[in-house]
Amino acid sequence: MMDAISIAMTGLTAQKQKLAVTANNIANATTGGRVPDTANPSAPASTVYQPLEAYFSPMGENGGVLVDIRQKEPGYTAYFDPTNINANEMGLVAAPNVDYAEEFVNLLETKTAFKANLAVIKTQEEMLGEMLDTLA
Repeated sequence: MMDAISIAMTGLTAQKQKLAVTANNIANATTGGRVPDTANPSAPASTVYQPLEAYFSPMGENGGVLVDIRQKEPGYTAYFDPTNINANEMGLVAAPNVDYAEEFVNLLETKTAFKANLAVIKTQEEMLGEMLDTLA
């Protein structure tokens, strides 16, 4: 059985990973590239950044949280810019499918969850301290 501090620590670790994913998406939001050519396997690979998403799942019956980081689908959107060096024969360039509003909400959620997990740790430590004072 996991104690409250261990469970809150899994939450803190999960939020740290989600924050890293969000920061990576924001930092690479303008990293465009060639539109992937799925019909031609010998075509050069696209250099467009593939945004990520963090999915949380319960650790088990004892509590805690696990993080699964996956590529966001669809990973890119195509836009018309025939002057871009990465443009294909139709003038399309791939841009990462990063929504700044969604990433900002992720930052706010992460901040709130981080504070909540820290509050759990603080409360557990206070309760343990009071119990020791009572027993002494």
